[in-house]
Amino acid sequence: MKTLLKLIFVSFFIFFSCSTKDDSNLDDSQEEPGNLNLVDRFIAHGAGEIKGLTYTNSLEALNLSYSKGCKLFELDIIETSDNKLVAAHDWKFYKTITNYAGVVDDTPLTEEEFLSLKIYGEFTPVNMAVINEWFAAHEDAILVTDKINDPAGLRQKGFLFKDRVIMELFSWEAVDAAIKEGIKPMPSENLVFQTPGIKEKLSGLNIGYIAISRRYIANNKDFLKKLKKKNVKTYVYHVNFEQDKDEKYVLENEIEYVYGMYADNLDLILNNTSK
Repeated sequence: MKTLLKLIFVSFFIFFSCSTKDDSNLDDSQEEPGNLNLVDRFIAHGAGEIKGLTYTNSLEALNLSYSKGCKLFELDIIETSDNKLVAAHDWKFYKTITNYAGVVDDTPLTEEEFLSLKIYGEFTPVNMAVINEWFAAHEDAILVTDKINDPAGLRQKGFLFKDRVIMELFSWEAVDAAIKEGIKPMPSENLVFQTPGIKEKLSGLNIGYIAISRRYIANNKDFLKKLKKKNVKTYVYHVNFEQDKDEKYVLENEIEYVYGMYADNLDLILNNTSK
């Protein structure tokens, strides 16, 4: 809590000194689907959908999403049994989609075992070396992390581009650590909606992003609009978790309350956005 209070009071002046955006800068026309730009409104969720499959975190999915114009790429970063960072939603799911011959549970594999498997029999898994190589070759791409809550660990275990990463984080200590590391933090919904009093103070923090479930939109529209006017970019996940609540639905019905979304199927929004 001391860290939180320090972050609030130190960052309050910084945020409002740097932000000159007022209500008049956000007219309704800017939020029409046809006026939105794909570049930073949509995050390729789990690297993006490929052949109708989600959460692959695969090299092929990264390439496909990039070819469609996406610039923000979410990867689920987890740790192997030999302390290496790789991209997979979780170990049980990874073993399932790779037809792992051993016990299908949450026990981590070694990095070598991880790389030896093919996702759905055809897609390439990525470790930190491949991630670095891919982002080095795509200089306008930005990594958005999930799962990992250790900004120093991300740097120490290999990601080379700290100025091109946004970390979804799940504790205020991790948010503070990210700022010290020079990494952009994205507090997750547990911090935004479960920290007493934080909703009234959040726009005063030196934070440019938050990540929440789209299920929170209905009961928090005024709060989300206030954040948007203060240039805090809210990205929503749980797109496609309810029937007909897909990317197109969010774009047409909820984008006025948030900045963007974690998108699986980019094709559903490409025709409604300008590149």
